[in-house]
Amino acid sequence: AAGLTEREVAMLRAIARGLSNAAISKEFWVTEQTVKFHLTNIYRKLDVKNRTEASRYAYQHGLVDDLVAL
Repeated sequence: AAGLTEREVAMLRAIARGLSNAAISKEFWVTEQTVKFHLTNIYRKLDVKNRTEASRYAYQHGLVDDLVAL
């Protein structure tokens, strides 16, 4: 997907689930700074400006299910 790494796709799915940076850092066992680093790369690769646009991309390209189990 747009040249994303497996880790970036996993984080994109977490964004689409509505997780905060803090929640993503706990889920992936990384620092919030690392999450921000990945998000910056994701936004650049997808040519989006924020997590809302990134989430929309994920849904439009089938990277997440339409109904997300919370």
